[in-house]
Amino acid sequence: MGSLAQCFAKAKPKAKFIPYLSLGDPTMELSVEWSKSIADAGADILELGIPFSDPVADGPVIQASYKRALAAGFSMAKVLEITGKIHKNSPEIPLVYLSYFNPINTYGLERFFQESYQAGIRGMVLPDIPFDSKDSQKVFTLAERYKIDIINLITPSTPLSRMRKMKKVASGFIYYVTSFGVTGVRTAFADNLSERVQIVKDTLQIPVCAGFGISRPEQAREISQYADGIIIGSAVQKIIEKYAENPDECNRQLGRYIKEIRASIA
Repeated sequence: MGSLAQCFAKAKPKAKFIPYLSLGDPTMELSVEWSKSIADAGADILELGIPFSDPVADGPVIQASYKRALAAGFSMAKVLEITGKIHKNSPEIPLVYLSYFNPINTYGLERFFQESYQAGIRGMVLPDIPFDSKDSQKVFTLAERYKIDIINLITPSTPLSRMRKMKKVASGFIYYVTSFGVTGVRTAFADNLSERVQIVKDTLQIPVCAGFGISRPEQAREISQYADGIIIGSAVQKIIEKYAENPDECNRQLGRYIKEIRASIA
């Protein structure tokens, strides 16, 4: 499997599609099925959420998915095992973890990075570890050692001066938060979104992918005109929440939705 840089270097599709799903909702084994349906339908990169009891950056849909996953029984060893199976099913698709710091620190940071790479992970989003926080240095050191990109978040309120400081550690891609608040489906985004995305691209010189609130094909189509990728989480997770009791139907609905979004992206 290639790196995130190799994925973005491919000319087609111009804008990459990065669907998200919460691991373990409703079971770890079904997460393998969901991920295969999503990958086969047109994902370029797959973002996998590691369940956590206090996901401060996430809205009610993903919070509820974590609650179900944790109730079913959680262990980091199982997360890594299932990730390996997802990678085996779709080895051509780079995998990215979204995790909060507590569960990976409890597991052991170096052990986690080493085993994550072996399981197919090529990037990590850590929303509660800003690039200049006290824990960031050891995270970036381990990430470099194990060839995993740490994907930084930028919001509409991030000043240019802070973006410039981020350049020394920015890799993989930037996760651009399209609107204020937590994750969830939205009908409107921050003003001047296209201009803000362009400023980030010009400043950091790496791909910029937009997420938080995107759910409809017309939204994905518009934003893909200027972003390097589209990240969709809550809308995918709502399908799982609705159809999980009928896995065959859930797989069909996931495939239908992913194909619809993929077709809308430039």
